[in-house]
Amino acid sequence: MNPSVSVVICAYTEARWADLGAAVESLRRQTRAPLEVILVSDHNEALLDRARSALGGVIAVENIESRGLSGARNSGVAVATGAIVAFLDDDAVAEPDWLERLAAHYADPNVIGVGGSVEADWLHGRPRCFPREFDWVVGCSYRGLPEATSRVRNPIGANMSFRAEVLHRTGGFTSGIGRVGTRPRRLRGDRALHPRRSPAS
Repeated sequence: MNPSVSVVICAYTEARWADLGAAVESLRRQTRAPLEVILVSDHNEALLDRARSALGGVIAVENIESRGLSGARNSGVAVATGAIVAFLDDDAVAEPDWLERLAAHYADPNVIGVGGSVEADWLHGRPRCFPREFDWVVGCSYRGLPEATSRVRNPIGANMSFRAEVLHRTGGFTSGIGRVGTRPRRLRGDRALHPRRSPAS
């Protein structure tokens, strides 16, 4: 089995343009080429226009759902044509064999999703006071996660993939959770909450 893989990158700000460019470039260096790379601009017309003119070979589309990461992901899934949809964050860089390793697991028909580790790229080295058990705070793999192939409850969003048919059948990502810009949003009952960030965070 050699399933086709569409890669979706969601972005909301031009402030991460250099990171976004590095993410796209990492996909051009894959040992297994993606079927397509889809960039979803989360309600940012300037970013969408810039992506369309500057990122050759990338399908740039707008988020047609409500603002936020979940809606942007669903908008990417809506245009993806691959049997597998993989997600890479706009500030992440994929290892050259990323897609090859993800896709290999789909040879098992019982596998509906595959994720992998995410390592932090510290600007000035890991802070001495920041243990690896806390890497989840910065959206990365942390000490305590399985280190070999195994079942996991939640893949890390910066490095995850799913069968497209499963995403379509389940209705995709719930728009009441995920991030809007840099702010997390979560559900309590039927209400979406926007928690305040403390000055220390």
